[in-house]
Amino acid sequence: MRGTPAFSRTLTVIAVALLTFDGAALAALGLVSGRTMLVLVGLVFFLSAGIVMLYWRWYSRTLRAIAAERATLAEEANTLQDVQSL
Repeated sequence: MRGTPAFSRTLTVIAVALLTFDGAALAALGLVSGRTMLVLVGLVFFLSAGIVMLYWRWYSRTLRAIAAERATLAEEANTLQDVQSL
């Protein structure tokens, strides 16, 4: 189950949700208490959530490209086997 896209998507959504919530909580706490460092850390968490989403999109595209190449390679192998059996 680890290699399935649904599992990957679920982990990504959980990571992004946690990073977003933590970023919002830290930024709000920093604004309320007047601590700029907490606001900055909250913004870093928000940026991290965006980076996780961008990386996951790149990862998904790469997996789809690999799957397409594997299908093409399997077709070529079958064609070569058919030609060789003649």
